[in-house]
Amino acid sequence: MDVKLMKKEQIEIRDFGNGLTLQILLDKIEGAKNLDVGTVSIPAKSATSMHSRPFEEVIYMVSGTGECQLEDGTSYILEAGDCILIPPDVVHCHANTSDEPLLQLYIFAPQASQEIQDSLRGLPVIK
Repeated sequence: MDVKLMKKEQIEIRDFGNGLTLQILLDKIEGAKNLDVGTVSIPAKSATSMHSRPFEEVIYMVSGTGECQLEDGTSYILEAGDCILIPPDVVHCHANTSDEPLLQLYIFAPQASQEIQDSLRGLPVIK
């Protein structure tokens, strides 16, 4: 595998249409073979929808304060520098509980299915 450097000016910002944005840093298209890496920005007082993935999801909090809420009502408070492992098939959402934007780094392992990668890459590019 060749070394891959992604410079910030090369990385597109994609829009979920509800204030959330995504940056795909590494995936199959960018040359990764076993994982996907990217960032999600969640505006103040906003959240993702409940979802699950058929693989492990790691979330590292780059900035902001929020929660990872599970379908069963369990909630984990997350601050900048915290990391959480979400096992496969656990229904959850990510919520920004602060008045400031929240930035998370995600890692999917093993790599997401082609369908998931296509849906993320299908989001409108705003930069």
